[in-house]
Amino acid sequence: MPNHQDEKLRIYEVEERLRMRPFFIKHRATDKHFYMDFHSHPGYEIYFFQQGSGNFLIEDRIFPLVGGDILLISEYESHKSAPSMGVDCSRSVVNFLPEMLLPQAAIQFLRLFRPGSDLTHRHLRVSRETQAKLNALLTRMEEEVRQRPDMFEISCSICLNELLLEIYRLIHNQTSQGASPISRSSVNPRVEQVIRYLSERYHEPIKLKQLADMIYVSPYYLCHLFKETTGITISDYLIYTRIRQSKRELALTEYSIAEIASRVGFNTLAHFGQTFKMMEGMTPRDYRKKVRNQ
Repeated sequence: MPNHQDEKLRIYEVEERLRMRPFFIKHRATDKHFYMDFHSHPGYEIYFFQQGSGNFLIEDRIFPLVGGDILLISEYESHKSAPSMGVDCSRSVVNFLPEMLLPQAAIQFLRLFRPGSDLTHRHLRVSRETQAKLNALLTRMEEEVRQRPDMFEISCSICLNELLLEIYRLIHNQTSQGASPISRSSVNPRVEQVIRYLSERYHEPIKLKQLADMIYVSPYYLCHLFKETTGITISDYLIYTRIRQSKRELALTEYSIAEIASRVGFNTLAHFGQTFKMMEGMTPRDYRKKVRNQ
């Protein structure tokens, strides 16, 4: 399993920043492949992929990425980016809470993030002209946050609402014109089949050969294909899914920690505790106390 510490800090950074103020913007440019684990967090996210290629995962769906793509992620949805290896990439991310939205527009804007059977309505591919307009708003937000002039939070709120208005109009125009969803022909359906299987059967013992036989490939090829598509290994995805479900049960049920460990697929309580602490930075017991005291 890769070292999750750096990514965990980035995930916690979103949560901590949103506690301090109801929005957060961050830009990243890289000339090499960077690792991002599956993660989820409070608030909503607008992901602007400005340059490069790769894939983006939301829950068990895979979306192909090219420069100019936008993805909308709802609160607490599991997601990760998987930029192509060796390709220059650039992206900006805006995280926000609903209180940043104009009251008269909040309902319409939050509907953009609504659940759906395939989530294709939340994947947009914009023109260079529209991308330039959106990038100007993002740059203005970044400058406001960096310089912090008087009423900079108001300025950021205005920019965010302008961003969402542009996105709302794009989706409305595409829908009214009967535009087809972005093609997903480059996404390997066998990888999505494996992801769905793992998401549904995470609590069961799962063998690599079992998964490979299911999609009629060799175990070696499956490992290569899965990592190339998602940016993580099958075992890491399975562990993440089990830990994610354990967090839900720790927060929402009265099952004992030993019962939860068994329910989500861990063979021993010790292994569950060790894995949970490595990924979350605290024990399952401490996590339960934390979420119930919030």
